Amino acid sequence: MIKLPKYNIGQQDALLSVQNHVGSYTNYLKDVLEPAIKSGEWDDFEALDIGFSVTGESLGKIWDNNAWRQLQPFFEPNATDTNTLDFFLDGMVMERNLTNQLKALALSMMWLSPKDYSFLSIVQTIVGLKKVSTALVNEGHNSFELLSFERLEAWVLGDVTNLDFEREPIYTVLNKLFIEATRLPFNVSLNKTLSASDFGLAIKEQEQHRVIPQRLYYLGLQQSEALVNELYPIRDELSKLSDYIATYSDKTYIGYANYIVSDEAKFKNSGLRWNLPSSYNGSKEKKIAFQSAFLALNNPTQESTLELLNKHKPELRIEYIDQFHPERTLTVGNWKVTGLKEARTLFKHLNGGCLWALMSRTGMRSDETFHLHTANGCTTETISGQTIHVIHADLSKTAKGSQSKQDEFVTTEVGKKAYEILQALHSPLRQRHPDSQAFFHKIIEDCGAINTNQIGKHLKAWFEGVLGEKLALTDDDVIDLKISDPNLSFNVGDYYGFSGHQLRRSFAYYLVGYELCDFPQLKQQFSHVSMAMSRHYAKNASKFQKLRRKKQNLAYDIDEERIDKKAQIYLKIYKKLANKERVAGGKGKEFAKNMMKAERNLFRDKVDDDMLTLNYWQKQIRDQKRHIHAVAPGVYCTSTGCSLRTQVNLLECVDCKNDYIVDAVFAEAKRKEAEIHMLWDIEHDELTPQTASEAYIKITAAERIMNDLGISYEPVVIPKEVEALLLPFGVTSK
Repeated sequence: MIKLPKYNIGQQDALLSVQNHVGSYTNYLKDVLEPAIKSGEWDDFEALDIGFSVTGESLGKIWDNNAWRQLQPFFEPNATDTNTLDFFLDGMVMERNLTNQLKALALSMMWLSPKDYSFLSIVQTIVGLKKVSTALVNEGHNSFELLSFERLEAWVLGDVTNLDFEREPIYTVLNKLFIEATRLPFNVSLNKTLSASDFGLAIKEQEQHRVIPQRLYYLGLQQSEALVNELYPIRDELSKLSDYIATYSDKTYIGYANYIVSDEAKFKNSGLRWNLPSSYNGSKEKKIAFQSAFLALNNPTQESTLELLNKHKPELRIEYIDQFHPERTLTVGNWKVTGLKEARTLFKHLNGGCLWALMSRTGMRSDETFHLHTANGCTTETISGQTIHVIHADLSKTAKGSQSKQDEFVTTEVGKKAYEILQALHSPLRQRHPDSQAFFHKIIEDCGAINTNQIGKHLKAWFEGVLGEKLALTDDDVIDLKISDPNLSFNVGDYYGFSGHQLRRSFAYYLVGYELCDFPQLKQQFSHVSMAMSRHYAKNASKFQKLRRKKQNLAYDIDEERIDKKAQIYLKIYKKLANKERVAGGKGKEFAKNMMKAERNLFRDKVDDDMLTLNYWQKQIRDQKRHIHAVAPGVYCTSTGCSLRTQVNLLECVDCKNDYIVDAVFAEAKRKEAEIHMLWDIEHDELTPQTASEAYIKITAAERIMNDLGISYEPVVIPKEVEALLLPFGVTSK
């Protein structure tokens, strides 16, 4: 059945109830709709309703393609992307049998299936199968019943269709036929779900976004930071720019209304001096419509004229706007704008620069940035004396049961400032639309919410505008690009083509390449379900590391600083051990145990006192005899062959022979997070065996760490709902 978005989830049960209680029926879906689908009698089938709203109103008849096209606003009233259910093929009517088979599948997924489907997944299924229907029609067939494995195999071997069998989407839509087979009006010839391997194929590697060359990436970071630092002290002034844009037309129309009803607008003989342009059709039509309505007024007043202006929206001649707008020049910080065009240009520049600053320092996708939280979108906490800034936004690629609920992206202070500046820019625009839940709003027309793709436009325009001629590729740029993307061709002197998603790839590539981040942290930052996707984003970063080590420059200095930081971590740990302070983790507990077995104090008796000097650890790390990397705050791994645990599995860290755990701040934070997510899942009926076990593991592992460190705490009480889903220890299947 269709799964409503989380902001509309409260209506799920009510919606299903309405579908069943239609007229005198107590189970309309089972008694009427399902039999009609199974029968394949198209006249009766087409006469039925697609469904009903929670108030009992019909969503339209099955035969009406336009009614299908209007479904998204009903299921997703606050959707930011347009997804349309359309049973026409390239604007033309499809063959009736194929059309109704697709409609039957859509209705099965929407109302009858025990599986949950989003509206988008239903749309994508129909779009994909319409392509398959074209291939069937080209062979003279008009039923999906003839879609057998043998026919698909012939298409693959003969390469006679436009279907791409080396991409995952084709299998996703074909498998919907098998999954929904028992509820469809035709026999599905497929006897299992399909994959590329069934045809001896491999899925093509997903096309990768480019990595921005170091020089250009560094310039972008510099320029965006400079802009953010310039704007942050005057962020309270930025609302003036937004207000200026939002109210510009209103104030101009007020001035024009005063003018057109005054004697100043009248010629001496007769007629009016309109001051309205007519340079293109749209402008001319608005002008004529307003003039006709104004001349029809018996006694025009400022109020009645203003009402007509707001209705017909005529444009005013630019050379006369000064006399209609009371304060046409605005000063914000060091910027001065005159007129709406300049104000909008400045807004796009500031908005684009701050977006670049935020996305380059979080690795967020454009659509995640689009869904920034308007309230508490950036929070700050202190962990072990370190200030951590966290950006909150809705995830764009999660599925129920595949990963825990998370909407956090760690960022730097510049990222945090960029968020606050974006808030200052867009808050005045949002206030004009109290019902809007969108963070970003337009600076044209009524200042309504923007579409996702407009974020990328401002981002791209800012980067290209600021760098200008510097976008021409140099020799070093081409070397960088060839290392990150060996299969692509680049030429010195060509202008670099930038897109917003490159920031996410570059974020991963350089963090891993400079060893500033490991894959567990990258996976968690990117909210990836699989580690493979995180590795994909940082692809070829290891080659970049080798190149970086050859350069005696800033990168070399960074390496030396890293050695020093790692040495300080080792020194801190061994000072704790020397003072007989508790250190958790398998390696820490093992060392403490060996110290207790020793006949004398190895530190005090000068046997291992070198371990209490910084130089010792610097040499050990420089000679690659020792290694250490942070898994999480206060959690360190010493293995060079680290499996890079996903989302930091605390249960592995507790007794791992390679781990030191020096404080419980991270463990306590993960324990609290797991408890909150566990209770949230229970309250919203989202608890699954996977999420239950995940929460249980995090909580028990964190409490074991706190026990090992001798920290008192109040144990979390595991709810019965969670315990019921856990597999008892020692139970095995027979």
